[in-house]
Amino acid sequence: MSATTTYLEYTITVTEEGGRFTPRVRREGGLIEHDGNVSEVWSAASCNSPERAVLVAKTAIDTDRIR
Repeated sequence: MSATTTYLEYTITVTEEGGRFTPRVRREGGLIEHDGNVSEVWSAASCNSPERAVLVAKTAIDTDRIR
């Protein structure tokens, strides 16, 4: 299972593996700064639900953890 949504200028993709859901964030045509690193994709620890995974990604964006 994989679901994608757009939030601000970011694309959030949630993938499911073994009943766990992992959010990944990317920005079309640009790199993401996060946790002192720069990369094409930011990923968080897996969550118990797809809704929670999206919330974790949105919170990281809203709090400038991802730029």
